[in-house]
Amino acid sequence: MILQLARLLGRFAVFWGVWWLLTDGRTDGLVFGAAFAAVAAAMPLVIVEPRGTDRPLALLPTVLRGLLLLPFFLWQSLYGGIDVAARAFKPRLPLTPTLFDYRLRLPPGPAPVMLASLVSLMPGTLAIVSGARLRVHVLDAGRDYQDELELLEAQVAWIFGVALQAPRTPAPTRWVSSGPETDA
Repeated sequence: MILQLARLLGRFAVFWGVWWLLTDGRTDGLVFGAAFAAVAAAMPLVIVEPRGTDRPLALLPTVLRGLLLLPFFLWQSLYGGIDVAARAFKPRLPLTPTLFDYRLRLPPGPAPVMLASLVSLMPGTLAIVSGARLRVHVLDAGRDYQDELELLEAQVAWIFGVALQAPRTPAPTRWVSSGPETDA
């Protein structure tokens, strides 16, 4: 009971601190912020895990775990942005856009949607969830994106506290678009 109260007060302090930072410490919004911080801190007590699930209760709320993904996302965005800029300024680099299917291991729900959103935010990519697969558009057909997608999918699974499953679809398909290609 004491541990649960300490966690509740800790979450309240974090959420109220974030509110205080977002409002530049204005005193006229602290009571309003305290009310919302209390509701946000109490949410894990209200949300009940389904019976029979083997996933442990998360120590951090999903939103806070999502913030821990920020350095990974920023690094991948920087890397992708440099790649896109290099292709724009050096026409000798290949530009062979393609579509391919990635077999999802995430269970249906919000986790695959977040994965598609994160992939789409990376420069040079676009993704949608299509059944049990992620359909991904990329700028370079010659590059293998499988490892990067598996790593990002594992990160999303951790954020949502879900276990990755065996892929539910047959082997991935790759379509090469008839985009411009330079051989200089």
